[in-house]
Amino acid sequence: MVLLNHYPANSYPGQTKALADNTHFNPYGAYEIAQCVILGIKQQNLGIAKYLVDDLPVFNPSKPDDVNKWKWPESPKSSIVKPDGN
Repeated sequence: MVLLNHYPANSYPGQTKALADNTHFNPYGAYEIAQCVILGIKQQNLGIAKYLVDDLPVFNPSKPDDVNKWKWPESPKSSIVKPDGN
């Protein structure tokens, strides 16, 4: 399971080459990392925990969300331009 931006060629209009960006998370990867951060905040009882909503699902890092069932709507303004720095 790849948590970074890896997309085969032709995943997006005009994208003729495969994209393998090993510096930025894809939406699924960002969500899973955010779940780890939230879990750490709760486990360490940090003051910021009072700002977290109470109805978040229980997260177990050893059993991440099923990537095949996970959905995140793409922005209508998504870009295939690779960011600088790679």
